[in-house]
Amino acid sequence: MTFWNMFWIAVGSIMVFTILLILLIASGSRYSVADTEADAVDFPGGMKEGHGGMTAFLWVTFTGMFICTIVYFIQHWHEFAIITAYAR
Repeated sequence: MTFWNMFWIAVGSIMVFTILLILLIASGSRYSVADTEADAVDFPGGMKEGHGGMTAFLWVTFTGMFICTIVYFIQHWHEFAIITAYAR
């Protein structure tokens, strides 16, 4: 690997980390306490489990994981073809 390849991987990693950190910090700001407690489940001792919507951070990370999974299966299709060949 050349210096420039490693440099762009490092810059890309820093950018992705920064974007995810910003989304993580800002994602829950649209939900008020009343919104999350509207359908909350009460537990003994005064604890409540609130239910909010899917945040932008979760949408981005789940989409990224889904894309990585598809890319992985495309890159390793021959390994899965061997597994399914024995099933015949």
